[in-house]
Formats: sequence, C-alpha cells, structure tokens
Amino acid sequence: MSRPVTVLHTRVVAGSGGGPDKTILRSAAGLDRSRYNAVAAYIHPTGDRGIEALRNTADRFGMQMHCIPERGPIDPKTVRMLLDLCKRLDVKIWHAHDYKTDVLGRLLRRFHDMKLISTMHGFTGETWRTRLYAKLADRALRGYDRVIAVSPLLMQHALKHGVAPDRLVQVPNAIDLKEYKRTRTREQAKYALGLAKDEHAIAIVSRFSIEKGVDRAIRLFAQLYRERPMTRLHLIGDGPQRATLEQLADDLGVTYAVRWWGWQDQTRPMLEAMDTLVLTSHTEGLPNAVLEAMALGLPVAATRVGALQDVLNEGECGVLLADTPADWAAQVLPLIDQPLLRERLLCAAWVRVSERYDFTKRMQRVQAVYDELMGAASRAQADHRRAA
Repeated sequence: MSRPVTVLHTRVVAGSGGGPDKTILRSAAGLDRSRYNAVAAYIHPTGDRGIEALRNTADRFGMQMHCIPERGPIDPKTVRMLLDLCKRLDVKIWHAHDYKTDVLGRLLRRFHDMKLISTMHGFTGETWRTRLYAKLADRALRGYDRVIAVSPLLMQHALKHGVAPDRLVQVPNAIDLKEYKRTRTREQAKYALGLAKDEHAIAIVSRFSIEKGVDRAIRLFAQLYRERPMTRLHLIGDGPQRATLEQLADDLGVTYAVRWWGWQDQTRPMLEAMDTLVLTSHTEGLPNAVLEAMALGLPVAATRVGALQDVLNEGECGVLLADTPADWAAQVLPLIDQPLLRERLLCAAWVRVSERYDFTKRMQRVQAVYDELMGAASRAQADHRRAA
C-alpha cells in the first residue's frame, strides 16, 4: 500500500490561539488516516507560553504538532525550519490558515513541490503588520490550487482579489456535536462555577482584539444591567485589548458585575452555565462559539457579519443585532424576559446546527478537496511518464 499523503496545516499564533485552532487541531481525527496524515506547524513568538495550551489540545486530538519559535515578523530561521519540515515529512499538501502562512506557502513551493490550499477563516486588521500581510495574502492566494472560504462574504472577497472561481470552494466551520452535548443542567453548571442561581449569565467568547468589538458588548451590558440588575457579564478569552476593556467596564460602573475568566482550553463547562451568548464583532468568518452555543442550548444575539445571517437563518435561530448599537439592548431584553421566545429559538438553532454544521460532514468535504487535488496530481504524473 502507498503511504498516506502528508498534509501540513500551518498557522501563526500569539498566546493561546482562537477559533480556527479548534478546527485545525481536530482535523487529524476527521480524515481517513490510511490516506492522509495531518500534521500541524505552529509559528509563535519566542518565549510565548500560550503555545503549550495548544500543544496540549493537539495531543488530546491526536494531531502531531511542530512548534516554530520566531524572533520578530521577518525571521529567516522560520523559513528554513518550515522548508526542512516539508522535506523531512515529504509534505504533499500545504494547508495554510492565515495571511502569513498564505505568503510562506507560495515562497516554499519554489523549493519543495507540493499542492497549496488555504482556508480563509476571517478578516483581521488590528495592526499595520496584519494589514500588510492581508494585502500580500490576497496576491498569494491567486497562485493557490484551492482556497476554502468559511462564509459567502469570504468567497466574494477571494473572487474580488483574483482567485479563479474553479479554485474556490465554500466549506463552513463546524463542531463535533458529540463533544458539545450538554452533560449538566444549567443550574448544576452554575453551581460548579460558583454563580448565583438566579443570575442571568451573559457570555462573550472571544479574542480581545479590535475587530471583535468586545467594547461594544460591554457597553451593551451596561445598558442591560441598568434595566435588569440580575444580569452578569462573563468574558471568556484574552488578548491585547484586555486592559483597555477592563478600564471601560470600570468607567461604565459595571466592574463588579463583570467576571473575567481568561482563555479557556475547554469552553463547554463555561457555556453550560451561561444563559445567553452575545457576539458584537465588526468582522467575522464563521465563529465556532456561536455554533457551540447553539448546540448547548444558549440563545445567541450577534451582529450581521460574516456567515452569521445564514447561521442564524435570518433571525429564525437567534437575534441579529441592528446596525445601530443604541438599539441592541431592546433586542436582547426579550431573551432575558421571554422564556417562550428563548425556547423557540433554541429548538430552531439545534436543528440548524445539527443539519448544517456537523464536523464529520465538514471533514468529508475537506477530504474531497484533497482527493481532487491528489487525483489531478496523479493523473499529471501518469501523463508525464507516458510522454517520456
């Protein structure tokens, strides 16, 4: 039998990563291992200890992970280490997951023959560096063999920037429904976390960076808190804006009603205790946190960004927040006050996520992309041998 094809998933992270990593590090378990060997290469700042949490997650899901520390945004050692890894593992498919690895894939293919695939998870532009990489990635993706977009908006972006339609495919994010099956009642989960039984716990699960709009969630909560003093805000995540957000909560007078949980490797125990999930991002792809909440029985209120209009079925499975943040409190209050509305949304949300966003089905679609590329490569090699 021939050896399995090695797929190298590449990603740049700082700290403990984010939503895309949940998808990447579960990929090995979702593929036919007799045919594909999925390996991860994570580039991270030297000395960043957050990478250990990701390594633990990779171990838990049986994903071989290589950590590549780098000093600064342009480190020649990073390129050398990645090239050595590609040659040593005989990588046949480079699967990039962010702007920088999109660019690195084009560079490394000059020295190692492999197919290039990128998954576009979303937009970010919080620093001049990421904005520069975004522009370079738009150019780099034109030379990729396949580009996977997780939302229609990202499909449109890729087409606009020159990716050929026949090289573009939409595959939405998904979750393992067995992993996000509720194991405790909400009351039991609240007790385990030391939360008051009668509080309405509002959750934010996010990286604390500009594009995530967590400041808007805190302002929304301040309005809700004035109307419903039993509400509490639970921020699950971390990031460069943390200190700024803590100051904002203090300025708005809600510090004592806000709890900061930090980055969590396992979010299910937290979400099981929550009553509502709020997402106030300026831009998104398809956030896993929304899918997880839908599976676990949390009503969702989210901005109309990325794929969220489709995920929430134009408001049939959750609340789509208006374009004007001043109107948000009036939209979220019914999720607190109207049990029948909550129940209707939860039932519709469960059906939606189970039918459309199951991880097993997602990986079947991703493997089909790999099969198509490797089949085309095999046919090209056979034609070359016959011509010779």
